[in-house]
Amino acid sequence: MAETRVARIRREFQVVPVTGSIAVRGAQLKHAAKVRSNEDIPMADSLIGATSLVNRALCISDSPHFDKMPQVKRKWI
Repeated sequence: MAETRVARIRREFQVVPVTGSIAVRGAQLKHAAKVRSNEDIPMADSLIGATSLVNRALCISDSPHFDKMPQVKRKWI
């Protein structure tokens, strides 16, 4: 099942490398969530959100951590 999901994701989505600007934006999102709601969101989700913002892309996720990043436009899967 996991291999099927990975194959589907690779077919349907573009993999984007983490750049310096994405890393900085991710740290900003993580910090803002901590200040705003005392929520310590995982750095991985911060980087995913930052990737979405920097690339002006819709974030596709089922993680509730994106509720703490209101600037990230997201669609639940």
